[in-house]
Amino acid sequence: MARKVYTIMQRLKSLSGQHVNWNTADSDKQFRFNNRTYTVAASIIGLQTKPRAGVNMTNDVIGMESSPGVNSGFTGTGIVCFKAEPNIGSTAGALSGDVRGYECSLGKPSGAGTITGTASCLKCINNTNATITGGVYCLHVVTHGDTKAWDGLALLPDDSQIAKTNEDKTAGTKGWVKVKIGSTVYYLNAATG
Repeated sequence: MARKVYTIMQRLKSLSGQHVNWNTADSDKQFRFNNRTYTVAASIIGLQTKPRAGVNMTNDVIGMESSPGVNSGFTGTGIVCFKAEPNIGSTAGALSGDVRGYECSLGKPSGAGTITGTASCLKCINNTNATITGGVYCLHVVTHGDTKAWDGLALLPDDSQIAKTNEDKTAGTKGWVKVKIGSTVYYLNAATG
């Protein structure tokens, strides 16, 4: 017989020298955190993790790690590591801000030390060693799934750093997008529609 156990707690801490291992008993069940409707007009954060280094480090600080997979000897359909699906109710009111599936905000105080590596919002690493019929890409965009089509591949700032309008790098073009290939800066020419 199924039994429900309700526990009221503020903190959960592992025993010294031990990890905290939580596993569901059934393979078709998940851990669900804050699957609820909030009724207070405040910032809503469903899940938060903020690990901080308090000692000198020689390795990375990782906020969250996920590695789904298919074990050797088995077949499957697909693997999705993270899925973001912002939801708007069919009769919800107007939103005055943006809707984002993912947001990255890089920051470093002026007094902090130098970052000798690269700072980026996305890093793609290809470690595949198999035949992939559909190809391997850093970005895969599918056509729109409802009546509203995409307005473009990207929305870039006209800041003369990433992109610039009304400036010719080559005769006949009306703008450019800046990229770096290896150690050399290049400009992708853009034309008006």
